[in-house]
Amino acid sequence: MSISVTHLYTYPIKSTIGNNSNSASVTPRGLQYDRQWGLFDKAGVAVTGRKFQDLLRVGTEISNGNLKISLDGELVFNVGVIPTSEEEIPARVFSGQTHGISVSAEIDSWFSDLIQHECRLLHMTSDIIRPVLPKHAGQEGDSVHFADQCPILLVSEASMNDLNGKLDQAIDHRNFRPNIVISGNTAFTEDEWKQIRIGECTFTINQSCERCVFTTIDLDTRQKHPKQEPLRTLLTYRRNATGGPIFGVHMTARDIGTIKIGDTVEVLG
Repeated sequence: MSISVTHLYTYPIKSTIGNNSNSASVTPRGLQYDRQWGLFDKAGVAVTGRKFQDLLRVGTEISNGNLKISLDGELVFNVGVIPTSEEEIPARVFSGQTHGISVSAEIDSWFSDLIQHECRLLHMTSDIIRPVLPKHAGQEGDSVHFADQCPILLVSEASMNDLNGKLDQAIDHRNFRPNIVISGNTAFTEDEWKQIRIGECTFTINQSCERCVFTTIDLDTRQKHPKQEPLRTLLTYRRNATGGPIFGVHMTARDIGTIKIGDTVEVLG
């Protein structure tokens, strides 16, 4: 049985609802538009769904050169992908220092009201470089938008089935916020890969992904799991060298192009 792509997701605004698509353009910074926008508080620190679950009510769509923002399925804003502002705002995603371009004071106010926390929506333009840090296996010239550490996250359905077999109640792979979902491999063999090819694109595997409390949030109810699942179970058999729970792998594209559902995944090393 060959390994193939089953789902593709992008999250244009970090921590909002993911978009499921049949194909995706792969760029050096990840899937096109993925986490190219993010919310940041007045200190410049990333605002995420870990703490502000109402962000999971927000949907996004890129259409005709515009970013469409919706709440509970109803369109609220329709703004140009290219920001009209030139105001650069310092921003930080964990230890990754960067900056972004202010999008709209009206949108800032709307998001601040939604989550009851002052924040600003920032856009990372192509001339803003946020390096993938060496501690995350970043190579010289590697960069990422507002994703936590690396440009792309891949998870496996086989690994998902293995985990769900240990849980009292199965969870969806969407809890892990993947970009690429694959099937056909043996559970957790993706951790051993060094390089893969999907369609016309090749990818380097950076690292196994250490998981956080965001994985415990039900995407439909926006409630955290009362027993901290799946983190509690992952900690019983899926830990990295520092003891953190791991699931899925981070990747960086080396040869860019287009990938689509059904593409074969070839393990190169």
